[in-house]
Amino acid sequence: MGESVEFESVEFITAGAVGEPGERAFYVQAEGEGQRVALLAEKTQIRSLAQLAQELLGRAGITVTPDDLDEASQRLREPVEPWWRAGSMSLGMDDEAERFVLEVEELPEELDPAEEPGEARFWMTREQLTALAAYAAYAVEAGARETCRLCSRPIDPVEGHVCPAQNGHGPLTT
Repeated sequence: MGESVEFESVEFITAGAVGEPGERAFYVQAEGEGQRVALLAEKTQIRSLAQLAQELLGRAGITVTPDDLDEASQRLREPVEPWWRAGSMSLGMDDEAERFVLEVEELPEELDPAEEPGEARFWMTREQLTALAAYAAYAVEAGARETCRLCSRPIDPVEGHVCPAQNGHGPLTT
């Protein structure tokens, strides 16, 4: 069984990446109650988390702007040691839009069929969610590579790109 955790009030929460563009690993990381939890995630999950956070904050009358980005304080904290790989993620808020909760369930394919997936629940304030949303969006875009004008796939800045629209003939470079 994957480990389960709930922080009623996180001290720190972020969603970011480590590694070089094209080879990055994405994580949700939270600290609370004397422990640190990192969950391995997909880039698309982090992008969706940032978008949903901005939508929920918008319902509470808060707009996330570039001024909300505090890159230095929102970085993943070392060591980044994942508990498990994230499957489903959801984000919710209380009736007053004062507290928000991120719920993450372990990816079932990573488990023995007899095991129950791990679950994580992280409660945070408006300010913490605003910082999380700004940094998650920044982390997703920070590794963005130029895309091919013909097939829209990313182009590696060193090795180029073999484009299927060109029948794989000749690498395209930036």
